[in-house]
Amino acid sequence: MAREFRISGMHCGGCVNRVAKALRALDANVTVALEPPRAGFSDGTEVSLETVNEALAKIGDYRASEVA
Repeated sequence: MAREFRISGMHCGGCVNRVAKALRALDANVTVALEPPRAGFSDGTEVSLETVNEALAKIGDYRASEVA
């Protein structure tokens, strides 16, 4: 099952590109969107919320959370 996270702190296309670049280290096929602010990981990619937040912390004030 594909994993999806809500991403806070993204405000523009530049943010989307920065987040996508950081998360590609975890999944080369990650998808990142501004509306709604989400990151989706490919089926079979094992990523935890903690791992995603560690990658985001390196690039700015972005934070992932579980999608309800």
